[in-house]
Order: sequence, then structure tokens, then C-alpha cells
Amino acid sequence: MTVDEIIKQCNQSIGIIGEIAQISLIMPGKWGKRNSRRLCPGGPVGEIVSSNFDGPGIIVLFSAKEIKQFLIEQKEKED
Repeated sequence: MTVDEIIKQCNQSIGIIGEIAQISLIMPGKWGKRNSRRLCPGGPVGEIVSSNFDGPGIIVLFSAKEIKQFLIEQKEKED
């Protein structure tokens, strides 16, 4: 999934649910001692909700608003 696709998904979730909308992302790793995971170093923190039963990784629930703001800021830094 690209950055633009994630932002689009965040916009859709926020449009339906509002400011409290959340999105889930499948991330590499295992569910161990911690119950949270960052999107990337310095990025928003999400809650691990499950192991990915279809393959390796974990499913992490993030605030759509925080993810959207973070990704937009990162895109602006690259330009």
C-alpha cells in the first residue's frame, strides 16, 4: 500500500466515522512483550490487536487522524 493509498483510506474512515476513526495496518514483526507499535521511528503509536493469521506480521490499530497528519508532513518534507 502506498502513502497516498493510506491517506485516502484515512480520509474515507474520517468521513464515515469522524475524528475518532481508526485504521488497521498489517506490519512486520511479532506480538511480544509490548502491546503497541510505531508506524516508523518517530511516528504515531498504534495498538497491536492481533497476529496476522494469513501470514507473517501483526495487525496494528492506529488513529486515522494521526496517521494522515504524519504522512502528509513526511510527504511535505520530501518535496
